[in-house]
Amino acid sequence: MADEIRKALVLQGGGALGAFALGAIRELYGARGWRPDLISGVSIGAITAVLLARPRDREPLEALEAFWAAVTVAAPWLPQPLRRYASAYGNPAFFIPRTDLWAAPGWTSLYDTAPLRRTLEGLVDVAALADPTRLPRLVVTATDIAAGQIISFDSADPGGLSLDHILASGSLPPSFPMTRIGTRDYWDGGLFDNTPLGDVLSRLSRGGDPSEREVIVVNLFPNAGPAPTSLGDVSQRVLNLTFANKTESDLKLLARFNAVSVLLDKIRGEPEWAALAASEAFKQADRDYVAVPRVLAITRASEAGNGAWTDFSPGGIEALALEGAAAARAEIDEPWMEAGVRRDAPH
Repeated sequence: MADEIRKALVLQGGGALGAFALGAIRELYGARGWRPDLISGVSIGAITAVLLARPRDREPLEALEAFWAAVTVAAPWLPQPLRRYASAYGNPAFFIPRTDLWAAPGWTSLYDTAPLRRTLEGLVDVAALADPTRLPRLVVTATDIAAGQIISFDSADPGGLSLDHILASGSLPPSFPMTRIGTRDYWDGGLFDNTPLGDVLSRLSRGGDPSEREVIVVNLFPNAGPAPTSLGDVSQRVLNLTFANKTESDLKLLARFNAVSVLLDKIRGEPEWAALAASEAFKQADRDYVAVPRVLAITRASEAGNGAWTDFSPGGIEALALEGAAAARAEIDEPWMEAGVRRDAPH
């Protein structure tokens, strides 16, 4: 079936660190020719996701390359060591400092993201984004500020999605303004969960050969890191732990789901269990568990330093992209266990 979801891509948030995902996607889409049926992202991951899922008049990877070319800040007037900090003064294709200084006492953000909307309008097929029948399926997350809950926006929902949903997913306070959709205000989805893997697992198709299902997760923040020895180190470690991937805990839960899925399939498919399969107790337990034998995490090895996610310099972006491509090659070529989970993944 054309609308079956067998392969999925999950993309973390992290500002300029999203260039790591650019490199990984160069490897996946370019060198490997891999394509997902569903793409889920948060913050810069949501931006990456919409460019891959709904590019305007170009191929997905071309749209993503065009975005990163647009948001690169060269700043040749600055000394080389300072160029990584140039976007603190604004990124013309992404965000610019607010100029309404007279209203500063009532500010809830420091930058204006109108440039990002204009950049996306030139790269995203907005009409296709609003079409709930278009594939691949796209899911982005944002935080409902008043409710204090993470919300998933699904392109398959009636009315599809808009650029507002993408901007809402990346509305990281206090830098960026909250985004209003309808009567609700939203901040960055990464405040709750920077790795929206659960949204993907719940949407995978049932039936067929379980070995055909695979999920690739691109993580911009590693879990492991050294203990801090200064207040600066403390700030850096807290940043990484706050936005680090939860893939390991998700994989532990996934292993349990897989076991339940196998058991339910056995009861559902074998005649001697027909009475149990027809029981109300079984119907209550049968919650569409889907066995997912392959979850591959492409994770950045080094911690993100303070200011790393605002480094839009050409050298910074290309270094991250090269790192992402190398990490993708290493993980893709790693042999799978018989059960489908990588050797170093918890199971």
